[in-house]
Amino acid sequence: MDSNDSKTPQIADICLILEGTYPYVTGGVSSWTHQLITNLPEFTFHLHCLIAEKEPGPWLFPRPNNVIGVSNLSLGQWSSENEEPQEPLDDNEEHELLGVIESFHRDLLSGSPEAFERLFGIFYRMGLSSKLFTTLSSGREAWNLIQKFYKEQFSQESFIDFFWMWRTTHLPLFSLLASPVPKARLYHSLASGYAGILGVMGKLAYERPLILTEHGLYTRERKIEIALAQWIGSGNARDDMTIRPINTSVKGFWMRIFEQLGRIVYHYSDHIITLFEGNRRIQIRDGAPAEKTKVIPNGIRVFSETKIREVQKAQSEKLSVAMIGRVVPIKDIKTFIQACRIVRDQLPEVQFLIMGPMNQDPEYVKECQNLVEILKMGDAIQFTGSVRVEDYLPKMDLLVLTSLSEAQPLVVMEGAIFGVPSVTTRVGACNELINGRTREDVALGPGGIVTSVGNPEETALAMLKILKDDGLRKRMGYAARLRMERFYREDLLFEAYRTLYQEGIG
Repeated sequence: MDSNDSKTPQIADICLILEGTYPYVTGGVSSWTHQLITNLPEFTFHLHCLIAEKEPGPWLFPRPNNVIGVSNLSLGQWSSENEEPQEPLDDNEEHELLGVIESFHRDLLSGSPEAFERLFGIFYRMGLSSKLFTTLSSGREAWNLIQKFYKEQFSQESFIDFFWMWRTTHLPLFSLLASPVPKARLYHSLASGYAGILGVMGKLAYERPLILTEHGLYTRERKIEIALAQWIGSGNARDDMTIRPINTSVKGFWMRIFEQLGRIVYHYSDHIITLFEGNRRIQIRDGAPAEKTKVIPNGIRVFSETKIREVQKAQSEKLSVAMIGRVVPIKDIKTFIQACRIVRDQLPEVQFLIMGPMNQDPEYVKECQNLVEILKMGDAIQFTGSVRVEDYLPKMDLLVLTSLSEAQPLVVMEGAIFGVPSVTTRVGACNELINGRTREDVALGPGGIVTSVGNPEETALAMLKILKDDGLRKRMGYAARLRMERFYREDLLFEAYRTLYQEGIG
């Protein structure tokens, strides 16, 4: 479950709770986190990291001096798996625990967040023991409870679907509840969902404030992933070995669980931060108290014009287009690849780069690579893996982002600093970053083109419009850079969080 850095028993000012990001994964949220820590040296930080594997990978960032502790929790792994097998709880403890879980589950689906406090209380009182988790993962009464919920709500559907949905959603939650949270003066979760639940646990255990920052909207992204899931080894009432599409009602149940976990985190958070106004409105719609919400945009460091001129590409180089991001379904890399094929038909000399981590969804990576081969684009599209984007951006002519969901993508801002225009999907703050937010901002002109989600033809047309017109490309690049200089400065970001931290630590 964990791999902890315990060099010092010192209590950190801030416990940052991270899920699948910093410091082991590169990307926009990870870069943002590193900037925040290094630019607030007066605070000490403990990193509490949810990771996918049993053991963490190497640090992909220099370790800041003010990070005084690191702990890792592998979601789905249990800390005692290498110890002697544990007996389950005794009958009285088991009956009490499962009664609270049943009550919590009913309250969860009815929209009541307070039941979580009772559930956490019993886990905390029982000592966060492995006996408790053994009871929940393989105990007879837990099995009976699963059957009871199935018969009440899904008796006409596949039990196999329901069973694996239950384990997929509940066992990680139980694993979190049965894990310790580092003591700190303030908790700051960078996502709702499971990371947010850990933040709530810290708040309840130590009676300290909780800040939630949502770059993307966790619940919305999980719902997209569930909706995109096509197949599961499952059955129906008559044939438990059938492979068929996941039932819509089971998907809906799965989505509701994530929705209510998000509501729990909103309920207990003292401040709920997002990056742009559109997301704040969605947070309120999804249950966040309006008075707790606040917009703090991403900030960007602006280089001098002299430095940019020093790294500009030579005029004789070929046109280069980059898609920067993780190679995962939420980034919709396949739409970008299809758009590249259309562009190549008219501009055969253009080179395309897909820059970002390739280890998070190997199956999807393989599908993308196969698509490149099918479209005969192997000589034009390069997968670089993780790179230092600042080494590539000055040489790019255009950035493309085909994501299904984004918040305020840092890569668009980074490209703008180097005068690189972008073609993005109409998600998150992309329209504000490209076309402006206020009247003064809009007056600067567009810094690129915004297109529909999942539309390779429209994406390709936007790419061609910019690539074929040198003057337009330069004007858009200039407007993009000017927008960053005037309206997106990193010093405003750091000052906003400095104030929140000072108030919370008190």
